[in-house]
Amino acid sequence: MKLIVVTPAGREKYLRLLSHHVLKSPEVHEWHLWDNCRNEADRAYLQRLAASDPRCKIKTLPSADGSIDVIGRFFRFCDDADALYLRLDDDVVFLEEGFLPRFKARALAEKGAALWYAPLIINNAVCNSLIKNLSRVLIEGPLTCQAMCPYSWAHASFPEALHPVFIEAVRTNRLGDFRVPDREVRLGRFSINAIGFFGSDILEIGELFFPPGNDEEEWLSVTLPTKLDRPGKVFGDLVAAHFSFFTQEQRLLQTSILDDYYALAGLSAPLYEKPVVQTRLKDRLRPWRKPRNRGPDYRISLPASRDG
Repeated sequence: MKLIVVTPAGREKYLRLLSHHVLKSPEVHEWHLWDNCRNEADRAYLQRLAASDPRCKIKTLPSADGSIDVIGRFFRFCDDADALYLRLDDDVVFLEEGFLPRFKARALAEKGAALWYAPLIINNAVCNSLIKNLSRVLIEGPLTCQAMCPYSWAHASFPEALHPVFIEAVRTNRLGDFRVPDREVRLGRFSINAIGFFGSDILEIGELFFPPGNDEEEWLSVTLPTKLDRPGKVFGDLVAAHFSFFTQEQRLLQTSILDDYYALAGLSAPLYEKPVVQTRLKDRLRPWRKPRNRGPDYRISLPASRDG
């Protein structure tokens, strides 16, 4: 069984880091880079990345312009019956050691039990809820188990608090504090930052597999599983980290979090433009007031003891 990673690409500042995690694994048979670049500088990097390793294959569509509306059409390229396809967003910034062979082994052992398989994803609203309720990580602050949680998805304050704690857990060999039991996902949207499908399932399902509209996430994570009565499944003992949603990206890029993930991988962060902090006059005159639309405050920490 081949492991083929597919990525809607791409933003160079993230892809440089993801390429480190993907291409260092001999388990990866191919990496399909779905060219959905927003500018020519990123597209030029995509070409250089593809030239760096023969496993990289660029897939193109004439309508791809960087919008999310076109991503679902790229699934037409997932047509190998002997492949496990793992879709990773280009801003997946961490895969734990041995992630790719372990994901393949776990998916193969569960083949037929679910339609799709995902790891426990740091900064994924459904997984955030699993971490809060089932892991040893201590989280104070509001969360809902909705893909577009009005607290943890809609604002940057949650991932701004979570990412540094997760990075510290990796540095101190405490990823076990984040792990949770496996859980099925039914009748609820799941952000498909990292999600695997078997090519044989895609071919067996046929035309029904492919999203009929522009929202491939709703179709693949909710509608299709409902139609087929086949759930998704989260592997709670496999951990990946997703940097940001569009609702969070500007604020998170103002921090050192992306640079810290590069350092965690032993890499120097590339030069990239950091958004300028825009502060309203009212907020400058009243610094004790919480900025508008900042989101809830969170306190997140690892437990004092590793026991239990």
